[in-house]
This record gives sequence, structure tokens and C-alpha cells, in this order.
Amino acid sequence: MLDKKAQFDVARKTIYWMLAGIMITIVVFAFAMIIGSYKGSLTKVPANLKSELISLRFANAPECFAYQDNTSKVVFPGIIDLKKFNENTLKECYSTAGIGGIKVFNFRLKLQQQGTEIFTDKYYHLDQGDLTIYKEVLVKDGDNLEKDQLAIYVQERIGEK
Repeated sequence: MLDKKAQFDVARKTIYWMLAGIMITIVVFAFAMIIGSYKGSLTKVPANLKSELISLRFANAPECFAYQDNTSKVVFPGIIDLKKFNENTLKECYSTAGIGGIKVFNFRLKLQQQGTEIFTDKYYHLDQGDLTIYKEVLVKDGDNLEKDQLAIYVQERIGEK
């Protein structure tokens, strides 16, 4: 049987190791969270780069607005077929969160010289100047080719950040 001094010593060591275990656990979790947030900040892609990469499809993909020759099936990137420049083609080309697609970006596309503009279904008519992309394009209207500028107004999701 232990005397009173030995019993006190055992109780004191037990309490010490329980507190030490709790502190070590907290330190390990804090360290893991710091490493995770640091890794996230290293791999974060800026919004303007993401939107630029996504918007490349509008003038370069035949599913979007790029002109495709019917006979040879050759796609001409940078040439917009005015017959395709409508909201139905935009829905097929870029689906947003409302129709099972991307949640982050919505677009308003405007051909400056033509004055024609189209919107994605969740665009809230609030332009963010730092996320506006301008591309020099050619517009094919029948047999005519005209130089124009495609303004792509990018809108990040609103209220869900």
C-alpha cells in the first residue's frame, strides 16, 4: 500500500500528463491548420487569371462563337460568327450553376462595334471593372468580315463567398 506522499505524487503525475497530452494535441492540430492554410495560399489562382482562361472559349471554341467553315470543318479562332452570337449558344457553351455548371463566374459579352450583347443566366448587371477582358476579334456577318472588340464583363458570384 502506498503512503500519502506517494499517492499525491501519482495523482500529480497523472494530472500533469493529461494536461500535457491535451496541450500537445492542440499544438499538433494548430500546426496542421497553419500548414494547410499556407499550402492553400501558395496554390491559390487569382480570379482574373481564372476568368481569362475560362473566357478563351468564347472566341476560340466552335461550340461557342468561333467561326467554323461548313465544308472543311476548319475552325477559325478569333473570328466570331454573328449567327452564333446569341444566348442559346452561350448556354450550350458555358453552363452556370443554375443549369448544373460553374458557380463562380458569370459573363456579359458585348461586341463593341455591333452593339450586340448577351448575358449568362445568373448575371446580375453589376460590372466589376477589374475583371473586364477586351479581345480584338473579327466578326463574320454573312460574307463580310469586320474588325471589332469583344468586351467580356466578368462577374464573380455575388453573396456566396
